[in-house]
Amino acid sequence: MTGKDTPKKIAVLGGLCGITSQYWDNFGRRHRTSQATYRDLLSAMSVPWDDPEVLDREIARRRLGPWGALLEPVQLIKPAPALAGATMRLWFPGPEPPAAVDVLAEMVSETGAPYRWERRLKVSRRLKCQAVPGGFRVAVRLPLPAALELGYYDLTVTVRSRGREESGRTRLIAAPPQAYAPGWLEEGRRAWGFNLPLYALRSRANWGVGDFADLRQVVRWAGGLGAAFVGVNPLHAAGGRPTSDPSPYSPTSRIFLNVLYLSLEAAPEMAACRQAQDLLASPEFQAAKTRLAAASLVSYGEVRRLKRRVLKLLYETFCEANGGPEAPPRTARGQEFARFVAAGGESLARFGQFSALTDQLQQGDWRRWPGPYQHPENPAVAEFAREHSNEVRLHQYGQWLAATQLGQVCQEAKQQGLPFTLYEDLALGASPGGFDTWAHQELFAREAAMGAPGDAFNPQGQNWGLPPLIPERLRASGYQLFIDSLRANLPVGGMLRMDHVMGLFRLLWIPQGAEATQGAYVTYPARELLAILALESVRRRALIIGEDLGTVPPRIRRELGKSGVFSYRVFYFERDGNGHFLAPEAHPARAMATVTTHDLPTLTGFWQGHDLTLKRRLNLYPEAHLAEADAASREQDRRILLEDLEYRGLLPDDAASNPEAGDPCPLELREAILEYLAQSEAALMEVRLEEVFGVTEQQNLPGTHTEHPNWRVKLPLTLDQMEQSPEPARLAARLNKARGPVKDSGQ
Repeated sequence: MTGKDTPKKIAVLGGLCGITSQYWDNFGRRHRTSQATYRDLLSAMSVPWDDPEVLDREIARRRLGPWGALLEPVQLIKPAPALAGATMRLWFPGPEPPAAVDVLAEMVSETGAPYRWERRLKVSRRLKCQAVPGGFRVAVRLPLPAALELGYYDLTVTVRSRGREESGRTRLIAAPPQAYAPGWLEEGRRAWGFNLPLYALRSRANWGVGDFADLRQVVRWAGGLGAAFVGVNPLHAAGGRPTSDPSPYSPTSRIFLNVLYLSLEAAPEMAACRQAQDLLASPEFQAAKTRLAAASLVSYGEVRRLKRRVLKLLYETFCEANGGPEAPPRTARGQEFARFVAAGGESLARFGQFSALTDQLQQGDWRRWPGPYQHPENPAVAEFAREHSNEVRLHQYGQWLAATQLGQVCQEAKQQGLPFTLYEDLALGASPGGFDTWAHQELFAREAAMGAPGDAFNPQGQNWGLPPLIPERLRASGYQLFIDSLRANLPVGGMLRMDHVMGLFRLLWIPQGAEATQGAYVTYPARELLAILALESVRRRALIIGEDLGTVPPRIRRELGKSGVFSYRVFYFERDGNGHFLAPEAHPARAMATVTTHDLPTLTGFWQGHDLTLKRRLNLYPEAHLAEADAASREQDRRILLEDLEYRGLLPDDAASNPEAGDPCPLELREAILEYLAQSEAALMEVRLEEVFGVTEQQNLPGTHTEHPNWRVKLPLTLDQMEQSPEPARLAARLNKARGPVKDSGQ
């Protein structure tokens, strides 16, 4: 039976689970969390609320917080021996705590190094006690042995006192206070680099989608121009079917790579694989390759089919020369692959199984598979893996080739003297029917999706269709999936952009089937997540860029800054109090400055109002007056932009004094805007290839699916044509003058 106070109790339980009661959007409007949203999100978290007795019990348990157990699932510790200690909360029946307890502690480091010690701990009566069901708990500090290096330690503790025994486990994290930043940046030097959609690259050799060989060529070219880095879209594994979502921000897994980016001609097995050579030389294949390469849009399904045929032939050649999946490796190359598979452990094994099942069932969404295959630990999955070991290993072979070629890209950057090996991008989540959610089902809220409130560019808000991680369960797992995702994407000596970095603090959860306006923010354990981020960043000497756009409370930016995470500042949004574009000297130093992003109009599209035309045509404005307001605002933006460029002495002589929507955005104007940004105090600046070559279409138009060719638009020129074009060199000269070229000389 539902009592009158049930709605209030549900709101209380929601708050204890991190569901916030309200938020303000970028328009200053307050959104209160409805009772229906509380209930839907609690259900998505698998938190019971519909039985009054269970509801009361859940509230009481969660109100105890860390006092509900001997050890919390995770604790941050200081690596210094004098400060290192784990907090235990000892239970006793009362009224007085025991004078001392006997503790047996066992701890294992990441490398498997064991620690074991016993200690009799005195319990001061002055320590804080907390009443809990059946008694009390008192917090005591357990000293840790010796000096601990930065890293993760799994601690198990057994406490004995007065004939009672209690045990608990926790993951200890010894992390640095800040993420990594190279010394030369800390000294005030500034750098610039390119950012590009890898899939959109055209070249003489690729098969209709940019690949790792193309990326190596870009790195060589960029290094010669004085760039400090080359950035790319997320390289995560995509769905394995022709109908899979092409968005790199909706991958099947954030831990594995997209094998579509393989340059199969560069695979070592190609030289010995006569079948693959004959296939590549056949008129049928050459015609398909020529057609796909010449197309203005990427055809993912066709490219996937071509590459899959060749990859299978290369794998067969590999097995013939080096040993099959069940046989011991016969060669050094076979042993190298065996080491890769062993290092990938259970995760790589399951990825191979998932991918082989996707092929066998011809279905990339595991939620539509027969029941016996819907969980990785079901016996049917193990049986399938035994019967299809060759198919499983084929997908692991593809991952090996991809990891090897990506490593060669980073090595190329080192050889060219770029101070950053690669600038990678980490998507916020994974697709609801993909590998990550199949392998870690208990961590995801499958009846909710992440999104964002409405803003100037997306007034209806956004529903990204990606299931969020449940904070409580992520923490209980020791954050292993988060750690694995960082390790898979942090390039050693490079940079990582974290999409929607506010997700470390809070995420807008949208109930299944609801609009973005019906969502509510859910908070995350930011302090621990930031500590892990800093630890992995320092280990790999990789700079962290946090994409902090949209609805961002000032507190979040302050905390990110304290943790050493660089901000991500978009030119369109950076304005002063009078609506003018922010003066270069007013930009924050610890930031990556950019004109635009994949979700926003290109510089040419912005100038021409092309994005506004598309939104009107596709009915993306919820109200007609918003379209009119946007058009008027854009007209004002163009005038202000010309004023700001003229004030800085950057305005081209032939610039129109009163530009109108649809007017062309000449090269000289684009270069002037990029130089304006290059003069900023921001330590880093990215230049998207779309800005260099005046591309009008943006890579993604939020709020659309099939209405706009999202993630498929290719760049207009081939790599050879780009290199031969005078525009990039001329722009680079202006950027180098403003920022200075930076070469890696061990700084």
